[in-house]
Amino acid sequence: MQIVAFDSGDFSRRKKVDGGREIVFFTPLGVGISVDVKSVEKFKSAYLNACKKLAGDFNVPTKRVVYSHASLWKEIGHRKAVPFCDNVIKEVQKFIDLVFVSYVVLPPDKVKSVPVGGYGCPIEDIPTMTFLRNLSPMFSYITAWSYTGRHMKEEHAYLLHNFSSKLTKAWQDLTDHTAPKIFPKGDECNPFISVADMFAYLTEKKLWDAKLWLEPNNVGKVWDDYKFEVEVRFLDEDVLSKYRWFSQEQIDTVNYLARPMVFLDIEGISISKVTGDPYVSAAAYAFLKGGGFQGFDEGIDASKIRDGDVYAYAGEKAKERAYAFKDMYDIEVYSIRELRQKVHGLL
Repeated sequence: MQIVAFDSGDFSRRKKVDGGREIVFFTPLGVGISVDVKSVEKFKSAYLNACKKLAGDFNVPTKRVVYSHASLWKEIGHRKAVPFCDNVIKEVQKFIDLVFVSYVVLPPDKVKSVPVGGYGCPIEDIPTMTFLRNLSPMFSYITAWSYTGRHMKEEHAYLLHNFSSKLTKAWQDLTDHTAPKIFPKGDECNPFISVADMFAYLTEKKLWDAKLWLEPNNVGKVWDDYKFEVEVRFLDEDVLSKYRWFSQEQIDTVNYLARPMVFLDIEGISISKVTGDPYVSAAAYAFLKGGGFQGFDEGIDASKIRDGDVYAYAGEKAKERAYAFKDMYDIEVYSIRELRQKVHGLL
């Protein structure tokens, strides 16, 4: 039995054109890491110890339990984020059996547009570069689907970074095969997804440093000195019918969310505006509970709550909502201050 965790990033290359820089190649780049269930606790321990040490070594201002490359880039810059992520990978590499990399090859000069829709809506041709950009927020599950093509008969638990996507055959095929767990903000609360995120980030950087193009052999080459196996699959026009969306309907991920979920209901403030300890504490508690976390929007998130979830609030109306949900569901309820105190010893 393997744990396979997926995340993705963007890969692009530019050239100088008329005094500016123009993108000549773009694709989402997805990564999955495979860890034997017998090595899960050792992986977590090595990850936590590495992050704690490196956060001190690199003077990371905000101490977290789980780090995304984006949070590191924001706080300590690209120059330090790269060795931080690379050293994390070096510490956990002996527990990783396989790193799977997937990307898309649709040359815009040959594939000028992509037909989308057709089910309950008209078919629309959109420019290939626009299509590729729209694939980016979808690509964690598309990478997981791509992985199943070669590992269909193996027993796996799939962990996915949260995504936003219209309906595709890739999603239908994936969920026919397995019931993935989706982690909102997974790269900040799940160590396996965090490492997949770091791999996507570093693969782009290592190829750039080595002046190598994004090709299967080159991806393997930049990871040659590490202890895990690397497998690469690119998606082209031959399988386009699988990853183009055929409907305008959004994929409903509620039944696949990793539980328990930690919801932050901060009255009058979007979670995107919350920095520092409240946000970090929610991420830490989601890590402890083995779930994901997100802000709570009264208009769209009420249907997501399930027994066992965690609801943290700040403000009187938010408190009223919290206890109204507690009357309906068997959930944990804390004020934001109580949640901070609960996880204080972990940070």
